[in-house]
Amino acid sequence: MLNLWIVFIFVLGYVEAFAVLSPEKDDNVCCIPENWEGMLYLDFGIVFIDQNTAFSYINGTVHAAYSFTRKKVFFNITGTELSPLIPRPVPENTVLLYDFEKRMMYSLSGGECQKSSLDSNMTNQCIPNEAKQIATGVFGSGNTTRLLHTYQFSTDIDVPYDITATVFKNELTPIHPKVCEPFYVNYYTPSVNPDSGSMYGLQFMDIGPIKSEKIFDIPKPCITI
Repeated sequence: MLNLWIVFIFVLGYVEAFAVLSPEKDDNVCCIPENWEGMLYLDFGIVFIDQNTAFSYINGTVHAAYSFTRKKVFFNITGTELSPLIPRPVPENTVLLYDFEKRMMYSLSGGECQKSSLDSNMTNQCIPNEAKQIATGVFGSGNTTRLLHTYQFSTDIDVPYDITATVFKNELTPIHPKVCEPFYVNYYTPSVNPDSGSMYGLQFMDIGPIKSEKIFDIPKPCITI
């Protein structure tokens, strides 16, 4: 289940809405960098209650690279799933590569590769102007202090998300568009059943420039399929 659920939430979040923010507009609060690489901590939980109760929890790390200029996104996801539906914790490793220019997605897990077409376009992602700022703070000390801003807003994509995003924001008003580096994002999507829903969080670590364009190379087991 881990592989299926991780692919599901990242396709909905990171690819269609980037699971961070919303598409770029002229009146956004700020936008994420167009190119970056870093590590993310992932927590994901889902509860479904009808006549029976089912729940699942996933914890893991994600090596991610995002390039709006190259129209590519890369994830190397390592995690473990816990659920009463499975006899023991299940480890999993999945590599995902999205090539929006060629409209192809590659998924590599257990040495096997699957390839599928992409219907959506890639857009740079931003915090919308209608987002509500609920908190501010600082991170670090002395010369390394950085300002943090936390916003809440909802998406209007097919699967709605209530999003709480904490970002480092560039405060220099002459710079347009303002750049905000993601720090932590929490997503909640409700179900038609009021006792059901899913929630997951992404903690961004060591965000910086893309170290090598080879990270976007097609995985070798996927080249011949």
